[in-house]
Amino acid sequence: MTDFKASDRDVSRAIRSWLHEDRHEDASRVAGAVLDHVEATQGRRATWPAWRTPIMNRFITYGLVAAALVVVVIAGSQLLGSSDGGLGGQTTPTATPTPTATASPTQAAGLPEGPFALTDGSVGSGGVPATVTIPGPGWYGEPNGGVLCKGEDECADPPDGAGMIGPWFGEFYVYGDPCEWSTTTPDEPATTVDELVAALTNQASRNASAPVDVTLGGYEGKFITLHVPDEADFTTCDEDYFGSWALPGEASPSRYHQGPGQIDLLWIVDRDGVLTVMDASHYDQTPANDVDELRAIVESMTFE
Repeated sequence: MTDFKASDRDVSRAIRSWLHEDRHEDASRVAGAVLDHVEATQGRRATWPAWRTPIMNRFITYGLVAAALVVVVIAGSQLLGSSDGGLGGQTTPTATPTPTATASPTQAAGLPEGPFALTDGSVGSGGVPATVTIPGPGWYGEPNGGVLCKGEDECADPPDGAGMIGPWFGEFYVYGDPCEWSTTTPDEPATTVDELVAALTNQASRNASAPVDVTLGGYEGKFITLHVPDEADFTTCDEDYFGSWALPGEASPSRYHQGPGQIDLLWIVDRDGVLTVMDASHYDQTPANDVDELRAIVESMTFE
């Protein structure tokens, strides 16, 4: 059930490498080589969001294929531009002005206010559509992608990011220690609201709040707050991951965190026998209005 993507840095490195090869080589071979590299790097993990859905994987694949097509265009232009027709002449390139991209007001504002399809009901989103309401400008996310971020770049990164991810669903293997997760993975998963709350509350160094009753999308459950310690050093953790839990079949954290001081707001509910979790995160320096909107978005969730 694990899906992966290649990093932009890996693809860029591959493109530069192949463009430095013989300028007269076949452009289609260059494109094929890039695509072969993409397939070979599918085992690389992404950073935030730690969320995997078929929609996101298709989106990433389309982007990588587009990068390969760019290589074809560049390589083709090198081949044509360097040809002198056997006459010994030299072609002088004609300079063309480069258009300047400007963001439209809609792009600058992010998603429009109003209903937003967080998930579409596919297998990767728990089998049920989830819709939320965007309360103000500046929120970004792909429809049906399971992720929303305040701001286009930083998302849930320190020191003042805000974002949400989910809904998570099913069974949760909660680590005894989020830094030493590889040796503290339980034999049995949490499958009920009370089991998951207890496992997270007892997790080392998380300083969990007392659980309170909550309703999400018409389903009852519990709400708790977790903290990543301010002094946490992720480089001392297993594989540099500070992780909360793994889903079945995952050998490393499914939900891992973005930095010290991260605060996770967790809505944990029983959705007709399916354990379901929404995770919204922020920091002490996150603007209060962003936190208020973060809560409002999750609390507006409906399941169809």
